[in-house]
Amino acid sequence: MFTSLPPLNALRAFESAARLQSITLASKELHVTHGAISKQIRVLEDFLGFALFVRLHKKVELTDEAKRYFPHVQAALQTLSSATADLRSQGSRPQTLAINVLPSLTINWLIPRMEQFKSRYPHLYVDLSIGDFAVDFSQGRYDIAIRSSTKLPKGVNYIKLMDEDLCLVCAPSLAPKLQCIEDINHVTLLKHTTRPELWDYWAEKVGLVLTQEQTFGVEHFYMLSQAAASGMGAALIPRFFIEEQLANGSLVIPFHSTFTSPYVYYLLTPKSPSLPLKVQAFIEWMLDLFAPYRNAC
Repeated sequence: MFTSLPPLNALRAFESAARLQSITLASKELHVTHGAISKQIRVLEDFLGFALFVRLHKKVELTDEAKRYFPHVQAALQTLSSATADLRSQGSRPQTLAINVLPSLTINWLIPRMEQFKSRYPHLYVDLSIGDFAVDFSQGRYDIAIRSSTKLPKGVNYIKLMDEDLCLVCAPSLAPKLQCIEDINHVTLLKHTTRPELWDYWAEKVGLVLTQEQTFGVEHFYMLSQAAASGMGAALIPRFFIEEQLANGSLVIPFHSTFTSPYVYYLLTPKSPSLPLKVQAFIEWMLDLFAPYRNAC
């Protein structure tokens, strides 16, 4: 295919010399020597099998064959130049990146960090929404989604971000009542209502029989952290979500009992062999952000 294409540099030299009617001016325009332009024109003449210029005093004129050839060369170079400029400008054009993320990741963790991403990619308009539903990329609403699951995602491309390592936390006022694992049976258990089995998983892992029946359920980790900070009971919460509260002391870890839940966090994208550059950029940024959390608590 395209077996009759001449060398591109030779075409550029010919186009410039033909338009300017001067080898000297063409050499100045293309920032090469007079001899280099002459050499490229000879290369093109040898390729075509006919002369392109009649050399006159201080200028050149096109041969009849070159006059027919010149407008086609100009049009082809212009098309190539325009297409290249258009492609290169794609990176600076405003684009929308639609992301749907779990509420637990969005509220306390992702939003405070998004300015970093925006500063790095100012041409991207980020449309960030929250959800914990099954994502159907065929609807075209989202470019990326982040979900947690106990099973491998199906029908999408996915990247594992991290395991869900949970910390057992409570308010400082409650900490004196929790000196050891057995003391959990003497305080209210704050439950994540969409993951009510987490306490049972934890108890099995640490070898404790749960006898405490007093519980309080909330739907999101954000609500769970607020209930725990209010002294309502003990909670199991991912460390990434409560970094600020642990730092300011509104939540504490009364005793260490590392627990990795069955849930894994995944970054999901449409099933495709290739991804847009804007999606690749967000993925790379997210992987950098998640690196410290692969060994939490």
